[in-house]
Amino acid sequence: MAKSNRITELYDWLDNNKIQYSIVDSDVIEIPEFGKAYFQDTERSSYNSIFRKDMDGNLIFNSLVRPEELLIDGIEYIVFKFGDNFYYHNVNKEFTLNILKYVGKRAELKHNVSFVNLGVHTPFELLNGSFMPEEWIRKAKYLGHTGLGVCDYNTMAACFIFQKECDAAGIKPVFGYSLTVEAEDFKFGAKVYVQTQRGFRNLLRIQKAIMVDNVENKTIDISELLNRAEGNALVLDKYAPVSFADHLDVVDTLTRAFDRIYYQVDLSEYKAERIDIKVLEATKAYFHNWYRNEYMPRPILLSDCYYLDQSDAKNKIILNKVAEGAAHEQSNDQYFKDADEHYALFEALFDSNAWDVDFLFKECAANTFEIANHAEGRMDTTRNYMPKYDMTPEEKVKYGTTHNMFNQILEEGLQRLIPESRREEYRKQMEYEKYIIESTDNVDYLLVQYDTCNWARRNNIFVGCGRGSAAGSLLLYLLGITLIDPIKYGLIFERFLLPERAGLAPADTTVIGEDIETCNFVELHVEGGRKILLDADAELLVRRDGCEAPIRVYADELQVDDDIIFDNKDILFTINEL
Repeated sequence: MAKSNRITELYDWLDNNKIQYSIVDSDVIEIPEFGKAYFQDTERSSYNSIFRKDMDGNLIFNSLVRPEELLIDGIEYIVFKFGDNFYYHNVNKEFTLNILKYVGKRAELKHNVSFVNLGVHTPFELLNGSFMPEEWIRKAKYLGHTGLGVCDYNTMAACFIFQKECDAAGIKPVFGYSLTVEAEDFKFGAKVYVQTQRGFRNLLRIQKAIMVDNVENKTIDISELLNRAEGNALVLDKYAPVSFADHLDVVDTLTRAFDRIYYQVDLSEYKAERIDIKVLEATKAYFHNWYRNEYMPRPILLSDCYYLDQSDAKNKIILNKVAEGAAHEQSNDQYFKDADEHYALFEALFDSNAWDVDFLFKECAANTFEIANHAEGRMDTTRNYMPKYDMTPEEKVKYGTTHNMFNQILEEGLQRLIPESRREEYRKQMEYEKYIIESTDNVDYLLVQYDTCNWARRNNIFVGCGRGSAAGSLLLYLLGITLIDPIKYGLIFERFLLPERAGLAPADTTVIGEDIETCNFVELHVEGGRKILLDADAELLVRRDGCEAPIRVYADELQVDDDIIFDNKDILFTINEL
């Protein structure tokens, strides 16, 4: 193959991925808003590997041209083919395999109609969806989208990381959920989209109703769905006009219950003609029977996307075969389309003599913003939602508080499991770990795990001796959660919970010490009507108006409005227990 033909493959790749470029010379291209790139021919007979060893024996990118020479000519990137794809390497940075997609300036759209993709299916929809949230978000940003919606089937597992990555990218996250509903003597598919905080809580209840209360069928009864409608939008799936043919009263009930309701217009083509016909007949029924009725659900542009690009269609087939031994509803069309690609489907399927295709497309696209713009419900990442340990009546009598229960069980474990000759060594590590667990408010979390593991063992349910980094915690061993002595085997607690990662970076604080006998004290009033008696010579770290940095003062030097910097463990436990 001649070199000119090999670089032609690169040009085809850029055209197919709609990346603008210009040809600088026979082996250099320039991509607007990205930069110049040198084409390295990895198929030439003398080229063996994309890596080579430098003089020190380290693996580095095997560049055929010295990076310094490229930089002199203003070329920052090397483009090369690896497998079926093209990748790029930034010569200013260490090597990473970056696929040549979603870079620079995209080719101009013929139909510059904005919409929000509400149909993302992530790998959290196990063995069906693909590509992690950050990759979907990257393409959304590249297409100029301002929002993105996830709609995994029967799972909300992606929501946390989806929100986190959307926030980082400046994209508005929309939480959706695909499900199957049982109503009277028929079933129908739908998607629920969170609109308000109440709606988010209701969606959590919907998830529970399906995956906990009805785990065998994994469906939800329509009565339960209606109870959880407030604060949410509903999108009836593409088969709805056929499913609801004899049940239009149910549509009316759903319309009155949900904040807003739509019909999913998804014109994706399937490999099986029987599926295509089913979708087209349902879509035809909608536009001929429902569309012109103002009381029926409005159409919304919502294509279920299981992979990023058309070339990734094999992902879903492979995942489905792993899951069930066969692929279902195969399609090369269930990818993240741009406005032109969606518009082309509308043009192909709607008779322009009978329909105003342009108006229809814009209406369907505009309704995506109706859901996205009202999507205010989200996860509160500033609070700890770990459930509190619920003590039994016997435990309340024996221990009084969960914190006291935690301390006593640890002490009992120390006495039972550790030889007396080594207890002080173990106690030192126990107190260190306990301080971190208490300071990060994880006492109830460990008690829940303690209760779960020990209940299982009492009922002859097998529980492993340890899992991953958890085996490095002495506290878990003393509580009976793990069965491995971490000190005996030299395991590291910080792999389980690193203080710095838990927000406990070394810092000066005021630590409440042991009780002492004193007649010279200061009475300190704190929130909740509680008071602390401090020895007059107790040293405190405070923030004081007029002082740039915290200052150290004695208790009898405190001033009104001084902000005492207490240790987090004391805030959570010691002060509350005084």
